[in-house]
Amino acid sequence: MRTPRRSAEASGIALGVDRLKTTRVIRAPHAGIAPYGHAVYLRTPAQGAPINAPSQRLQHALAQVEELERALASCQQEAISAQQQIVLLTETNARLSELVVRREHEVANVRHFAYHDELTGLPNRALLLDRLDQALVRAKRQHKQLALLLLDLDGFKDVNDRLGHIAGDKLLQRVAERLVSCIRGSDTACRYGGDEFVVLLPEVDEQKQALVVAGEIHARLAKPYMVDDYSIAMTASIGVAVYPHDGMSQEDLIKQADVAMYLAKPGRSIPAVRL
Repeated sequence: MRTPRRSAEASGIALGVDRLKTTRVIRAPHAGIAPYGHAVYLRTPAQGAPINAPSQRLQHALAQVEELERALASCQQEAISAQQQIVLLTETNARLSELVVRREHEVANVRHFAYHDELTGLPNRALLLDRLDQALVRAKRQHKQLALLLLDLDGFKDVNDRLGHIAGDKLLQRVAERLVSCIRGSDTACRYGGDEFVVLLPEVDEQKQALVVAGEIHARLAKPYMVDDYSIAMTASIGVAVYPHDGMSQEDLIKQADVAMYLAKPGRSIPAVRL
């Protein structure tokens, strides 16, 4: 080590080392030369720390940013997919709701036509018998009377034969409308079958009241009908049965009303049909 030291002394350079962080180099002049000095400080890295540590930290930070960007892009894609699923589910729910409403209407229509006449919209025989049964239970419990009116259109077959079934169906619809207009909301007007109708009066004070209603219906149905530019005069035969005088059960009341209706017929009458 002496040889390098002598070389340094010969060149007029004195070396001093800061072992902690820096190296200091001092130039010393030769004898007889004007003194000058220049100090150079060389910072050395901390002991054990790699020289490229800042570069590695930057690379690590950039890698983390890239990873976050990938995670963000993935989340955005998942959000888009979730939104698409929401739209799809909303559309599916709307279609299912519409289908449910349509099915409910279909069920309601099936239930309606199971207990109503399709042509006139009046309650059919099944609904009449159900209401008659309930009315009989109430009448027995409350010791009240009820009345059953059975109507048959006189000469309706001749209308079908002369004007056709379409005109006959329209006539039945007009008859049903007039029949409903003659009764109370608590009463029931039913198409019993063909050209026969039944009216149930669930509460009557006496038999005379049922006869008054029958007279009003007879007068109202006897007015001329306009069907396809034809004026049709139609009458109806009406039989009346009153509980409990004429029967105690459905069968008895219907049978007695049917007998009374045929007794009321003046014979087959051909309705007057004119243009």
